[in-house]
Amino acid sequence: MANKSRSFLKNQNRDFNNVLDSVQLNLINHETIAAARTLTNEDSGKTFFISQASAYEITLPLMSAITSGWNATFILASVDTNAVTIANNTAEDTIVGGVAGADGAAGTSAETAVDEVVFISGAVLGDRCTIVSNGTNYFVSGFANDAAHITVS
Repeated sequence: MANKSRSFLKNQNRDFNNVLDSVQLNLINHETIAAARTLTNEDSGKTFFISQASAYEITLPLMSAITSGWNATFILASVDTNAVTIANNTAEDTIVGGVAGADGAAGTSAETAVDEVVFISGAVLGDRCTIVSNGTNYFVSGFANDAAHITVS
């Protein structure tokens, strides 16, 4: 047996052979980050589990180096007392958007382009943000247990 197209499975596969070989799991492409890293266009679509075991910076790619639609999700997966920063390249100020909190407090946001998103000391497991680019800006949207756990500034 081998992988078969959806059309073949629907129209020609009358005895359900090939079905299990042709099932595709919908797994999320993910990586763990625990130290400084510069992301690339090839990192688009990934979910990054971040660790606060040390303080470090994750640098977003330059706008000129990515395709419009570049996106990544960042989830706090290991909590400690260190801040983890997600920053645009120092040559650009391209981050806009905001983060809401389950605590109901006013979230943090930026309507004009800024430098960074920070998972601060005190952030909790599962705090997260997604960053999407339109080729001009990085748009951040996030959710944290406490609105102050992720800052956009």
